[in-house]
Amino acid sequence: MILLNILFMMMFAHAKEPCERRFVLGFMDNAPSYFVEKGIKKGHSYAVIKDISSHLNCRETEAPGSYAANKEKLIKNRIDILGLALQDPDMDKAAEFIPAYRVPRMLIVEKKMFNSKYSVEDYVKNSKAIFATLIGAGFFMSEQERDILFKQKRLFEVPGPADVFASLLKGRAQASFSTPLFTHHYLSRQGLDGNFVIIADASHTQELGIYVSKTRVSEQDRMKIKDIIKKMKADGSLARSAKDYVRAEDLKFYKN
Repeated sequence: MILLNILFMMMFAHAKEPCERRFVLGFMDNAPSYFVEKGIKKGHSYAVIKDISSHLNCRETEAPGSYAANKEKLIKNRIDILGLALQDPDMDKAAEFIPAYRVPRMLIVEKKMFNSKYSVEDYVKNSKAIFATLIGAGFFMSEQERDILFKQKRLFEVPGPADVFASLLKGRAQASFSTPLFTHHYLSRQGLDGNFVIIADASHTQELGIYVSKTRVSEQDRMKIKDIIKKMKADGSLARSAKDYVRAEDLKFYKN
């Protein structure tokens, strides 16, 4: 009986041991995807990728980097899991895209320019509205919108999201397209949204998700990750991971 008890305890202990697999986790290394605040690692992409990893119960290596750097690592099979990311044809060749959220872009307009009767198109056509955007139009603006603004010399292009919001706050631009995540981090979180109206544009949505390497991660483990994300959607934990990084009124866009 004692021997059986010892064997049972050994089997139970073995079942609880983490797997020997080590996953390399890639995520953006800049706010609000990832940042360190008072010595604590934070950020929406970081929170999601770590939550998924915790369900795998395996060892992990964190690989923060620029979007371009991590994209290259994924394509060259140096990363196992990358997120959050937009679907990309180059990354599709090397990894499987698993959708997590679908969220609208946000139109940010100076309050003095806001008109409740205006559509998004009206703001794009408004000759007095200079738009700030990422170089190359970023992820938020259609080619048609960019062409209109570019031809009318009403497009102010900057390197990163922080520069977009600095342009708005300094009055160099009167409008911009962004995401709920960036809008909260650069405006609402710092109490700088008082001079702006923020409008959710449901006609233009983005799908954010996780990329899992086809070469480095087995089909069985990819299925396991899909199931984890499915369960996180169902139990609300995927939506809750966004609650510290978007405005309360925008959290509904992150629910399944």
